[in-house]
Amino acid sequence: MSRALLASKVSSISTMTTDPEVNRLYAAWRRLGVNFSVASCTEMVEVEPLILATAAVAGADERLTVCAISWLARYHSFVDGRRLSELTRDSVPTVRSYLGIMLSLAIEAPDGAGRAPQYEAALAHCKPLRRPRALYDNIEALPAFREWARTHSLPVYRRWGLWHDDVTLKLVSVHPLARILKVPELRARALCGPSIEAAFIAHAMDRITNARSLSRDIGVSYAAAHAAVERLVGRGLLLRHRNGVRQELSPSPFAVNALKVES
Repeated sequence: MSRALLASKVSSISTMTTDPEVNRLYAAWRRLGVNFSVASCTEMVEVEPLILATAAVAGADERLTVCAISWLARYHSFVDGRRLSELTRDSVPTVRSYLGIMLSLAIEAPDGAGRAPQYEAALAHCKPLRRPRALYDNIEALPAFREWARTHSLPVYRRWGLWHDDVTLKLVSVHPLARILKVPELRARALCGPSIEAAFIAHAMDRITNARSLSRDIGVSYAAAHAAVERLVGRGLLLRHRNGVRQELSPSPFAVNALKVES
């Protein structure tokens, strides 16, 4: 079967899903700067959990997967490599395999980053699938297409136990830096570095909070949250004040001014 014939047949097969989780991911990536034709989510987006959640459904939706990889190629400096590594270590094997190809393509594709130290620790936790398969579910489900994918797969995919023959990214679908810096959680990362501290600052800009709430919202231990809060208070980025028995946190005037988006 020729590549052109396969492409024409595959194009008639839906590579998108209406699954609510996938729709949520589209809205989250839209907020972070991927030009999907969906409404952007209005809540803060945690980048590293979003990456893992996308890897979990990567085989179901080609457009979502390729555009997410394109964002990862362009904006790897916004990713907290330590947190991504921790989440990867605790994820299921299939997710680690798909994350492996996503991060590899973000680095190695012709339009990739070339080098992204932020991904190295997470990649060390990634392993290939034990039973190789086509990258996308719609190809895996059709024997003739599956066989074509197997025989024409590129080495970067085979490394992760997956079969596919295209490494083209869609950087045109990713907004430029000036635009994504208007996203509060990404602006905080630009100023503080990709870290728990940046996530805390962004959430504190949204509402008055406390260490326990931040721990729950970000998905880190209370001990880690408390230590991060102490660092932010010590640097003058968060203010701590009492409200009855509660100890609340809010951004300092300095932090508010630094994170303010000019209209």
